[in-house]
Amino acid sequence: MKNRLTSFFKISFILFFVCTYNTGFAKEAFQIKSTSYKAKNTKDWQWKNSAKNERENALLVNVKNTLPVKRMAQTIEVSWKAIIKRSKEVNVNNVVVIDMISGNQIPSQVIYNEKKKPQTLIFQTDLAENSELLFSIKAGERANYESKVYGRKVPERFDDFAWENDKAAFRMYGAALDKQEKGNAKGLDVWSKKIPNLIVNKWYKTNNYHVDQGEGMDAYHVGMTLGAGSSAVYKDGKFAFSANYAEYKVIEHGPIRITFDLIYNSWDAKGQKVSQVKTVSLDAGSNINKITDHYRFKGRSLPIAAGITKHKNDGSIKIDHINNYVSYWDKADGKVDNGMIGVAVLFPANENVKLVDESDHLLGLKALNKNSSFTYYQGSAWNKSGFFNNETDWLKYLEIYSKGLKTPVLVKY
Repeated sequence: MKNRLTSFFKISFILFFVCTYNTGFAKEAFQIKSTSYKAKNTKDWQWKNSAKNERENALLVNVKNTLPVKRMAQTIEVSWKAIIKRSKEVNVNNVVVIDMISGNQIPSQVIYNEKKKPQTLIFQTDLAENSELLFSIKAGERANYESKVYGRKVPERFDDFAWENDKAAFRMYGAALDKQEKGNAKGLDVWSKKIPNLIVNKWYKTNNYHVDQGEGMDAYHVGMTLGAGSSAVYKDGKFAFSANYAEYKVIEHGPIRITFDLIYNSWDAKGQKVSQVKTVSLDAGSNINKITDHYRFKGRSLPIAAGITKHKNDGSIKIDHINNYVSYWDKADGKVDNGMIGVAVLFPANENVKLVDESDHLLGLKALNKNSSFTYYQGSAWNKSGFFNNETDWLKYLEIYSKGLKTPVLVKY
């Protein structure tokens, strides 16, 4: 009980100081206490004094979850300018993030967003319901963080681009597959995992990933569909698919986030010349990718559909107009029972899509204005992963994720 009370007072003290430090009152109060206050508890006084030094030499970050639900593996993003403004000693090689409660360093990643100079710093934390935590960003000795994300072009398998984190793996198909007489595919593929280890290289090397060897498997069929969540030009109830991606560019590469572009050659989409760049971003600890499709085209508008295939139409359909997503839960492929796979696409409210069930897909429809982008979130679950026992678990995950999009974690510094 004593330790809990001590932690509570420590948090309260830091919160008071973070919120008021920039006022003359806070600075004066600290100066008075530094000279006149006689602490009965020497350790508490030393801690308060170290908190003052921490505030002067580091950027304190307050993270708050205002939702009544737990939020796991939340990625926190902090402006790099704010970090170096607080401490001139910080650079990309020595920046560290400290959990102010445990005192431990936690993994972080500098984000460039295709700029020459750093733009933000990201780190992750779990947040209990209606809770807040404090972190310190300062100069220090960075630990050797093990990456939880990975992705690459796979020339040994018709130029697939495969990527993964500790929860799931995915792939999009390359131009070399278009040249094959059989087996071409267009949408996004899912690889289901049982283990947190990065498996892309291993599975391609063994070339036996359609069979579960205890780590997971590829038990999802894509074909000439949107697969587990992609977009395409959609006219008169039919998709006008492009050729598979021609070029790629990795933008961020871990240890927390992987971001990359897939670049598609221009094509004739039923009378309109269209080109596309697909930007995909996946964070550690998440079953959800963020995808932004950048379309360039001739004409005033372009009808687009993003969504998921219904395969044999024997699965469970969910169209949630409140939380703005479509989900499909059906049997995994294979000659034996490989469980059930759930896939979904979630749409930000500002995309104003129309959710429909048509053309053997669950879709979000939208007409893009000239040369604009379309952002959505795609994800998957497997009932043999150890995280989702059934469809109910999956739909709950999607509901919480959707609420998180509407109510982001509050970050103050």
